[in-house]
Amino acid sequence: MSNTNRRRKTTMDWLNFDPIPEVDRLFRFTCKHPALHKHMTGSYGHMFVDISDIPAAARHYLALMAASRHRCLSLMDHHRRKFLEKGGNPMWILGVDWAHMKYRKLDYLNRMICHRPWVIHWKNLAVLIGRGSPNAGPSFFSICSLHHAVGIMSMTHAMCTVVCSIGLERRVGLTQDEIDFLNIDDLDYWEARMSEFFRKVADREQTNVEYMISELKKTEKGMKRPTAKLCAMTTETIESLINAPAATYSSHRKSYSPVLLVGNIDENGEDILEKEPPCDYPIYSHDRTFGYIDFRKRPEKDIAPFRVEEFGWDHVYNTMNEYTDTMTSRLDRMFDHIRTLTGNMSSASNSSGEGSPADQNEIDTAAFREAIWNYSQGLYGVRVDDYDYSKINRVLDKGTKTFIKLAACYPHKLTTEFTRALPGFKDSEKIHVVMMVAMARFQASMFHYTRAACNYNAMCLSKKGWRKPLD
Repeated sequence: MSNTNRRRKTTMDWLNFDPIPEVDRLFRFTCKHPALHKHMTGSYGHMFVDISDIPAAARHYLALMAASRHRCLSLMDHHRRKFLEKGGNPMWILGVDWAHMKYRKLDYLNRMICHRPWVIHWKNLAVLIGRGSPNAGPSFFSICSLHHAVGIMSMTHAMCTVVCSIGLERRVGLTQDEIDFLNIDDLDYWEARMSEFFRKVADREQTNVEYMISELKKTEKGMKRPTAKLCAMTTETIESLINAPAATYSSHRKSYSPVLLVGNIDENGEDILEKEPPCDYPIYSHDRTFGYIDFRKRPEKDIAPFRVEEFGWDHVYNTMNEYTDTMTSRLDRMFDHIRTLTGNMSSASNSSGEGSPADQNEIDTAAFREAIWNYSQGLYGVRVDDYDYSKINRVLDKGTKTFIKLAACYPHKLTTEFTRALPGFKDSEKIHVVMMVAMARFQASMFHYTRAACNYNAMCLSKKGWRKPLD
């Protein structure tokens, strides 16, 4: 087979690639664990068939919006196809601005849940939920449907971690628009791209029109907008966007206008599109250069770490079980199963070859699994008071911590092949680590969201008037 035909065959395979069955196959035959694939792919698939008033096509569109945050092309292609198969409006594929206002309003919540869930405030939910249902109008969610929508988006973010970490992300047959989309926050890439796009043609005389334009730019009006600012992307623009403080919901915040959740308006009321690179790839979530920041360096210093002792999984389960009992039951069983995947020490801990297999089986990996779980959730501001966090540096080496942070917060930046990641681990053990990281970040997102939902219930649904929120 020629190289051209081989490339064409590879491209066509990726165009028809379905990542969810492939994840299921890897979990079933690589991990050799009979229940792991049922919990992960089963729970993810169940969210698209669970009882809810969200249409089937809209559920896949929500997953498409969520997958675009981590630029996971495989999942985006999958849910784009499923959206059309379920009878979705083809115009929505052009971008989130073409979707119904009800789902456009979820864009802001999608960004926060994916990258900085600790800033989610109950007032973000108040502009989404129609308290007078069914008379609230078609642009509002019921509490049940909002829980379901957030569950789909959060689980899709976690699935992006899985797909990118185990090497199922599409990186062949890319168009120029897709390459621009994948490098949307790469300063060096866009400097080179823009310099190539705007470079002047050499050895050519200036035309009369160009001379007139150059003279106009020398006027007082033209001097107010330098030539460098005519380009939609400059180094200063990107740096100011990346380093800009995120939205904070402290007592100093004066307004919580619903316009913050609609369209392409950011927290300061400015047009996001004017700050972003001129990428022609469809926009399924605005503010594409917005990303994760280290929780310890967060600008919202008035937001304290999330304490599991004050609001744990039992609170999340009881809050959401009232509306979506089948989904919460599946998630509860999945968390219990994933945190107790194996009782034997990883082969990486005995790479020197010392000791017999019987000795390895006698060593429990509880400390290793607990360190992975707590470190992953700590990246999203979740803390356990009775856990000694100094154990993390003793149990996890620097390379493992780097892989966990990339998988949890920047899965689209994972460039190391799966076979080279976590050297010394078996493939089944690597998948166990990836699963714990993905589910830990999913649970952390649900912690922050459910706490905001409880605050909304306390402040807006109380028959005795407004009460004091939990935080």
